[in-house]
Amino acid sequence: MKKNHTRNFLLILFLIGLFVGCQSNTEPTASPPADKSEEKAQAILLTQTGEFDPNDKTKISGDYVARQRLIVPQNLEPQNKWVMFEGPVLENDLIAYRFYMDSRHRNDIYGKRVKDLVMDTVGWQYHDIMDWGSDILKVNQSLGIGSPAIWYQDSLYALSEYDKKIVEVTSPNAETASVRTTLTGLKVGDQKFDLIQNWSLRAGEPWSTIRLEVVDGQLPEGMYFATGIVKHLEDLTAERENNFLYAFTWGEQSYHNENMGMGLVMNLDDQPEKVPNIWSHTYVFKNPRSEMSYQFLAAWERDVIGVKDAGAFENLIQQACKPLQ
Repeated sequence: MKKNHTRNFLLILFLIGLFVGCQSNTEPTASPPADKSEEKAQAILLTQTGEFDPNDKTKISGDYVARQRLIVPQNLEPQNKWVMFEGPVLENDLIAYRFYMDSRHRNDIYGKRVKDLVMDTVGWQYHDIMDWGSDILKVNQSLGIGSPAIWYQDSLYALSEYDKKIVEVTSPNAETASVRTTLTGLKVGDQKFDLIQNWSLRAGEPWSTIRLEVVDGQLPEGMYFATGIVKHLEDLTAERENNFLYAFTWGEQSYHNENMGMGLVMNLDDQPEKVPNIWSHTYVFKNPRSEMSYQFLAAWERDVIGVKDAGAFENLIQQACKPLQ
């Protein structure tokens, strides 16, 4: 009888173990924690060593060197090759954005197919789709993606006319890459004032932040901060999340006519209001007079972010609807 009891007891233990093992195999396993060592960012500002020559703006006379601070030449022209990428670039493991440093004062997008930081090794063939990625946006006369502007007397003004512009790399290699642009004597209509633009990109996040601050005062009477995204597609989705308004487009709108999403995240306290514009989906911020901030983001169907449709892009943009750090 003892042998039978022992055999039965062992059989029961075996069946319990088998049942528990089967149960554990059917339970979903938690995703491993993200490798924070892969999350990195950098700011790049490269120019040729000599002075800019407006008579030969595409001349490349030597190597490009890194700058931490630069007084932008007053005669710097669009489509020049004196500045690599035509201005500073912020890059992280997911995406890269560039800022046209000349009078256009617009933001552009580089889609990335690799998580490595590569923009400091990329040459002038960035319009082609390469192993690392590509320039993926046609800006034209629009606000590109999230470019700052001023709304005044029912007209939209880019930050194009000024007495002096200084660009500084304030955090070149860190968890957050950032660039500060100081505009002295910014002219809008018949008014002038000084403005600071702080632009940043955190590692591991595809959204970038613009902070605007009027130096020693407020915007002149009747002026408002504004921003927007290029109107390659007419359909714009706008929704509220927490205390934010987000607006985005999704579809075949990349430089290579592939699927891409572009979006804005705006604090409702700043009273964002959509206004008509032929080139851009434009928002005017009716509340702040001296300083404010907003975010923009993009995702391309080929990039490492992995977004493939409008629903996934909307989920991504909702993740950016949180208080700025």
